[in-house]
Amino acid sequence: MKRKLNVGFLVTLSGRWPRELPERRLADYGAWMKENLPACCTLTAFDKVVCTRADMEECADAFAAAGVDLVIQLYGAFTGDDIACGLADRLGKPMILWAPREEQWVRQDRLYANALCCATMNGAALKRIGAPARILYGNKEEERVQNELFEELTAQALVRAMKGMTFGLFGYRPTAFYNCAFDETVIRRTFGIDMEETDLKVVFDRMAALPWSEVEAEMKRVSDTWDVSALPDGHLENHARLYLVLKELMPEQKYDYAAIKCWPEMGNLHTTPCAVLGRLADEGLSIACEGDVDAGLAGVMQNQLTGTPTFVTDLINLDETENTVTFWHCGNAAPSLHDTRDGVTMCNHPLLGQGTAFWCALKEGPVTAARLTNIDGQYRLFLLSGTGVQTVRNTRGCMVNVKVETPVLELVQKIADSGMAHHYSLVWADVADQLARAAEILNIPVIRL
Repeated sequence: MKRKLNVGFLVTLSGRWPRELPERRLADYGAWMKENLPACCTLTAFDKVVCTRADMEECADAFAAAGVDLVIQLYGAFTGDDIACGLADRLGKPMILWAPREEQWVRQDRLYANALCCATMNGAALKRIGAPARILYGNKEEERVQNELFEELTAQALVRAMKGMTFGLFGYRPTAFYNCAFDETVIRRTFGIDMEETDLKVVFDRMAALPWSEVEAEMKRVSDTWDVSALPDGHLENHARLYLVLKELMPEQKYDYAAIKCWPEMGNLHTTPCAVLGRLADEGLSIACEGDVDAGLAGVMQNQLTGTPTFVTDLINLDETENTVTFWHCGNAAPSLHDTRDGVTMCNHPLLGQGTAFWCALKEGPVTAARLTNIDGQYRLFLLSGTGVQTVRNTRGCMVNVKVETPVLELVQKIADSGMAHHYSLVWADVADQLARAAEILNIPVIRL
């Protein structure tokens, strides 16, 4: 993620409790946090144990000056509600209340931390004042604790990264594709993403104005890389022109992500963009096809989590014996997703002609399919986890068979009952839990398929 989550870290106690353990936890956990935070985070650590109101205010001022996005309050020892609530009031940021385990049990000796008790007490107080917080219980050495912490930080970083993004529109949506309509006000309110538009005429005019020398050089690069022998006359030139123009327009318009109305106008000019979109995805320029903004938004989340290309696709077939589903689309998968063992060609659009598309199978590996759908002004996030298996292409376009756990006939019924739209965004990684947690932060219901 380009925009990192700035994590504020402090250790607390109330004044009646011994300070030796809190001081040790400040040093030990502070050093561990510095070394082990996920790459999507930066650390701002407060350098002394927070005990009094004055300490809390000094810490809050330091965090505010540093632009902290999330606060981790680790309990050195029992802490009253005043510190957590004061930080929430002053900063207005989500909090993680981290309660390590008791370090020793001596029958005739006192408690030295009582961290779990005060974490639940502070959490209840924060809930009453409407401040978001999660409790993390256990020591930094525990794999479960690390996984829970990193999942939360990654989800929070994703939510943070989306705020202020610009999603570009090259045209609106294809004819009669009602499910590709969108509500930019709901998108802005839910994700903090704004929408801007570039008319397709701008794209076509820029394509026509390109110098022939640039177009010719790009055509050679393409033909040196892929088998283009099946392309009709003129289609490779149109491919080269569109690729060069979209590669210029995305940064020029300051679009972080985009969607494009890829037919009928583009097809009428023999420049349907499937293969272009796949190539651009491998270069970090993600453009969802068929004007499907909501599928594109799911792709935004997946791409931010993984840094890898996503694939907007249809679910077209079931195999009850193998319990697999077939994801297919016209030819827009990024080359890094291709399974070259089955052969890869750049051909005409597989259904209507009129452009360029990759015809190939896609690679094996863990897959997360996601779809955001706006139903009655409320987004839902649909998630399906599976494993891509070796696939032999049996129709034009690009495709992969994915083995899933849910019985496939039940899966289809669940999709139908829920009102989910027909496009999915696939990413070759297991990120369902991170996506679900990010959705929870955004108050988006999650439907696991």
